[in-house]
Amino acid sequence: MPARPFTPAELTSLESHLLNHGRQRDRMLLVAGTNVGYRITELLTWTVGQVLTREGDIVREVTVTRAHLKGGSGMRKRSIRSRRVVLNERARGAIRDFLASLGRVPAYDEYLFQSREGDNRPVHRTQAHRILKRLCRACGIDATRVSTHSLRKTFVRSVFDASGHDLIVTQRIVGHSSPVVTARYLESAQADLDNVVFRLAQPLPAAPTMPSLALAS
Repeated sequence: MPARPFTPAELTSLESHLLNHGRQRDRMLLVAGTNVGYRITELLTWTVGQVLTREGDIVREVTVTRAHLKGGSGMRKRSIRSRRVVLNERARGAIRDFLASLGRVPAYDEYLFQSREGDNRPVHRTQAHRILKRLCRACGIDATRVSTHSLRKTFVRSVFDASGHDLIVTQRIVGHSSPVVTARYLESAQADLDNVVFRLAQPLPAAPTMPSLALAS
């Protein structure tokens, strides 16, 4: 069963729950995952040095190297290039709040999404999956089709809406190989589909009356 995107109302509920419980790392995962668009395995490779300058500022863009991208270490790795994405203020703010919550200056080689098990190990994607599932249940949100891929799907939907439903622009931003792949990410609620059909029944505007032309005798 494919993952589904989160609704705006669900995102508000999830983030509020995490803030109220002081879970800044998990809030950063939620916000970054839905505002950056990297796949979960790519997102979890981030280190502090990738998001924080030597002056202590949050960077405005992050680049993940080929080896950490989907297909970047396989047989076709030569066709994969590193991928750069910009960080909007929502993502930068969540990272800033998390680093401030540590109460210390982290080393630049520390993983940003660090697991609480082991020394400087990133959260595993299965652990991230469990975090989202439990979070949804705690907020009374149906977790049946929720997975870490819900984060990326939410990002794709947000970009599609912000672009004025431009499929090509969305495809390029999210890094898909073709707009066909992007289209698979865009779920339409049945109510939205029904409304399109209902609008077809709306009366058409009356055609303008053309002035009569009298033939000269």
